[in-house]
Amino acid sequence: MEQTRRDFFKGAGLAVAGAAAFTSMGALAGCSSQPDAKSAGAFETKHECDVVIAGAGIGGLAAAVSAAEQGANVILVEASKRVGGTSRFAAGAFGPRFGADWEAAYAKAPLSDPELGKLVCDLWAPYLEWIDGLGLATEELAPGSPYVWMGGKRPAEEGSKSYTDEYLQQFGQVFADKGGTTLLGTRAVKLTTDDTGAVTGLIAEDADGPFAIAAKAVILATGGWQCDKEMCTKYIGRHADLGQAQCVPYLDGSGIKMGVEVGAQLSRSFGSFYGHPQPWPMNYLNGVDTPEGYEAVENVDDVHVLYYGTTEHSIQGMGIYVNTDGKRFVNEGLGSSLVNQEVMQQHMARAYLILDEGVREIIRQTPFCNAAVIGGDRIDHMIEKGMTVVQADTLEDLGAKIVAETADGVSFNAANLLSTVAEYNDAANAGTAGALEVPHLGVTPATALATPPFYAIPVVGGIMATFGGLKIDTETHVLGTDAQPIAGLYAIPGAAGGIMNGDYWCVMSGYSVLGKLSGEVSVAYAQSAAGAEK
Repeated sequence: MEQTRRDFFKGAGLAVAGAAAFTSMGALAGCSSQPDAKSAGAFETKHECDVVIAGAGIGGLAAAVSAAEQGANVILVEASKRVGGTSRFAAGAFGPRFGADWEAAYAKAPLSDPELGKLVCDLWAPYLEWIDGLGLATEELAPGSPYVWMGGKRPAEEGSKSYTDEYLQQFGQVFADKGGTTLLGTRAVKLTTDDTGAVTGLIAEDADGPFAIAAKAVILATGGWQCDKEMCTKYIGRHADLGQAQCVPYLDGSGIKMGVEVGAQLSRSFGSFYGHPQPWPMNYLNGVDTPEGYEAVENVDDVHVLYYGTTEHSIQGMGIYVNTDGKRFVNEGLGSSLVNQEVMQQHMARAYLILDEGVREIIRQTPFCNAAVIGGDRIDHMIEKGMTVVQADTLEDLGAKIVAETADGVSFNAANLLSTVAEYNDAANAGTAGALEVPHLGVTPATALATPPFYAIPVVGGIMATFGGLKIDTETHVLGTDAQPIAGLYAIPGAAGGIMNGDYWCVMSGYSVLGKLSGEVSVAYAQSAAGAEK
């Protein structure tokens, strides 16, 4: 059942005019008064264009360049002082995770939207040809892999990450070279409409205050809502506000809220998301999850390492996760993203990854090549970064230290930890871990945790991308509550939603493909609207 505009406002407490927390580069973390529907026309119109795009992530960049190629006058609005969005943090390999054959991919992701999913798969090869024609380099991840490296793969001595940020900044330059205008440090906060309900532009705010951009079409490419704690608890879980948004710090659902305000319908998939368990507490982030901290980052690889490269997502299959009750709750072999969603449903959205020295030795012998981190002991690297790793010579002492040394230890059941590990070890030794009440199945066989010292890494759920958003059709039109397109309004994931559900398979690739399509479709609409005015 699709959510309605009324449901969204009622549940999220958004019964106020305006799109979202209304910020400027001078006070990025704060709020200022928002323009209401009656006063929107009072703002100075600083720009007029055919298409305005809110958000310069990987999808917004594709939309901007695609629209500019059609000869349109295009403006790209971006809250940050750099383009690229959360994709700047990515390892840099992107593509349809299950391949570009939709029938085969759908079998692995059966909760996905079949029409939008097929569209992404069908348009993936043409998209690669298009960016190649723009001079944006890619390199096949491996023979036969659906993934490609953005900008090509770095030399082995630099890590497995591609030239991601260089690729994204070059994408922004391609847009400029095609005559596009990018307004950095500028945030879209409200859509404007005419008497018929057609979208006619937006209100934006920069360091000097709010102003209007008149446009014949608007594309919402503002990303998801993982920074909006209220939305997280409403849609993901009662403790999801304690999770970590693993993204640029502007993804507060503003595009979704703007769309709902002008009558947009919401998609399904609000209950699932993509991300990885994040070591907790997050003091080692040093503020990169705030606008001020993010804007001060000199080397974006440092953020990638903190959100993805150094965390335990790549080693979890060799240990076990227990919740604060000291019990296993998930099959660790499911993969980091699915395990992470289960972590988010636990008390305080929290869990502990339990390892022993035998597992750590396996980790030491496994090449560690992620982002700018090469070789070495991953757990040592986590400790060097300031992440919490509890260590003890016995499981009894480990439980006691968890209680004594972690902030939520008062709620941790150390006795249950002992019985949980004992049961798991018996099953691992007997080869029956798949028959446990919570099975341990996956590529990595269950390994008994019996060699001291023992380790516990406290984590919370992390959110890199949300799956729910505005409902769109296969031409990226935003659909109203009457299921009809809202004239002049388009959206791409994560402002648009519903394409994925449960598991992820087309995050950056889906954003990219639908972004390019949205640029083309919006220009066609803008041109027809211009013709009708003559």
